[in-house]
Amino acid sequence: MGRAELVENLNKALSLELAGVIQYSQHSYLVMGTDREIYKDYFLGQAEEAQDHAEILGDKIVALGGIPTVEPAMIRQSVDVQEMLKQDLELEREAIAAYMAAWASCDDNDLPQKFWLEGQIADEQMHIEELEKLTGERTAKVNTEKITLREVS
Repeated sequence: MGRAELVENLNKALSLELAGVIQYSQHSYLVMGTDREIYKDYFLGQAEEAQDHAEILGDKIVALGGIPTVEPAMIRQSVDVQEMLKQDLELEREAIAAYMAAWASCDDNDLPQKFWLEGQIADEQMHIEELEKLTGERTAKVNTEKITLREVS
């Protein structure tokens, strides 16, 4: 595996981050009703983070001798907040797959790239887990057994 494959995978991640900037921004504009108070700032914050990731990716691609893409991946739209969250979860899952493909395309002695990508993968995983909680795909398992307290002497 070589630099060309790494650059290609990083460009895939960049296209997804560019889509994230647009999709999260669009969701912040479209969210209505009482959900607006809760989700507008959340969506805007996610758009800003996607922008930060896109800038880092663009610089990284150039440092590796490539040309950063200007084409965003598919942008999903909805006016229903639950559908927005599901669309965002889908986008984050695609992004983590792109980052993992980039990690896999690194040479064995390209540890700095791998370490950097591991941080990106961890960030994406946190986004996925949060969106899974927001969509109800991830729930906490609560022990419902009766708990007996012992007396302390």
